[in-house]
Amino acid sequence: MSEKPSDVRAQEHADKLLTVAVMSLDIVAGDVEENLRRMEMMADALPDSVDIAVLPELFTTSFMKDTEAMLAAAEGGDGPTMEAVCRLSARKNMMVAGSFLACETAAGGGVTYFNRGFMVMPDGQRVFYDKHHLFCLSKEAQLLAHGHSRPPLVRFRGWNVSMLICYELRFPVWGRNVDMKADIVLVPANWPVNRGYAWRQLVIARAIENQVVVAGADRSGRDDYGEYDGLSLIVDELGRQIAPEPDVAPSGCPVPDNYGEVSVTPFGPLLVAAFSLEKVKKLRGWLPTHRDADRFVFS
Repeated sequence: MSEKPSDVRAQEHADKLLTVAVMSLDIVAGDVEENLRRMEMMADALPDSVDIAVLPELFTTSFMKDTEAMLAAAEGGDGPTMEAVCRLSARKNMMVAGSFLACETAAGGGVTYFNRGFMVMPDGQRVFYDKHHLFCLSKEAQLLAHGHSRPPLVRFRGWNVSMLICYELRFPVWGRNVDMKADIVLVPANWPVNRGYAWRQLVIARAIENQVVVAGADRSGRDDYGEYDGLSLIVDELGRQIAPEPDVAPSGCPVPDNYGEVSVTPFGPLLVAAFSLEKVKKLRGWLPTHRDADRFVFS
C-alpha cells in the first residue's frame, strides 16, 4: 500500500530525535590492541538507541612522554583502529567518532604524523579531519603536522554533525557555526582535571554561541601528563549540562525537560543523552543571533 501524501508530509516534518553517547575511555598508553578491546567492551554496555558514540582524543595511544614509543603506535587509515571502528559502527548501527594517531608515508620515504579525527557511519562511509590547532605547550605541535581543512560537516539521521578536537575549543572563530549549518558538535578530548574549569566553560560557550548540542568526550584515568576523571559532559543548544546531571539546576534559563544518564564500566563512564532537532531549530527561530554574526575569511 502506498503512503498517502499527508503521511509523507508528516514524516518529512517529524521531529528528528538523536541519542548521543560519550565513551570516556581509560586509555592504556601505546597499547592499540588493548584499547580497541576496551572500546568493544564499553560499546557492549551502550543502549541500542544510541545513534552516535564519541571516543576520546587519540583513544588507541594517548599522549606519551616516550615519543618514540608513541609514534611507533601510529597507523594508516586502513590500520587496526579504523578496521575496528568500522566493524563497531556497523555492528551497533551507529556513527562512531573520535581521533587516532595517524601516519602517512611519502614517496621519498618520509613519514608525517597527524592527530586525525574521524566520523564513521554504519554503511562504511568515513570522514576524516586532521586537528588544526596543535597544543603549543606540548610536543604535539612539534611531532605532528597541522591539518588545514575546516571542521567537516556530515549529514546523519537528519542532523548536521561536525567536530572539533580538544584544544580547538579555545578558538571560537575556527569553530564558528556559520549560517547555523551544524546541529551537533563532537569533541574528542584529552583534557586534564587541573584545567577542568576552562574545559567546562569552553564546552558551554561553544554550545551557546553556536546554538548546537556539544558532546565533550574526555578520556578518563591518568597518563604521563595528569589525571582525567570526571570531565566528560554533554550539553544542549542552550549550554545546559544534560549529562551528567548537574548537582545544581541552572539559573538564568529554563530547567531541561530531561537529563541524560551515566553508567559505570570497568574502563570508564558512559554518558548517554537524547536531543530534539525541533528544539534546536526552535531556539534559532526564537533567538536568531546568527543574523548578527561577524563574517570571517580564513587565510
